[in-house]
Amino acid sequence: MDYTHVNPDDLEPVADRPCDTRRLSGPAGLEHVAVNRFRAEPGEQVPLAYHYHERQEEAFFVCSGTLRVETPEGEFAVDEGTLFSARPEAPHRAYNPADADSTVDVIAIGAPPVDGDAVHYDPDE
Repeated sequence: MDYTHVNPDDLEPVADRPCDTRRLSGPAGLEHVAVNRFRAEPGEQVPLAYHYHERQEEAFFVCSGTLRVETPEGEFAVDEGTLFSARPEAPHRAYNPADADSTVDVIAIGAPPVDGDAVHYDPDE
């Protein structure tokens, strides 16, 4: 059997991301799922601009704070202890609003873990 314990705070943040991003999959030895921890201050995006994934299912579990997710169907407030999911080809933009009272901590899970799967989405088109 194989087990791993990972503390996200012990990992280096991913460069060039709009919020604190820690990739957990590699250090945990996970090959079939992408797991990331995002910590966004008020006004920060989590982690990409408006986008969708061609093949990846994505779920955001909010550990603390309230995550906002914009979609073509409307905006969702995802409270602490709840989960928001997006199926492949479902456009979304997750963020912590500028007027938020606190930081938002999110665990994001994506499967399959596909690099280059994110496609920019313009809601005005």
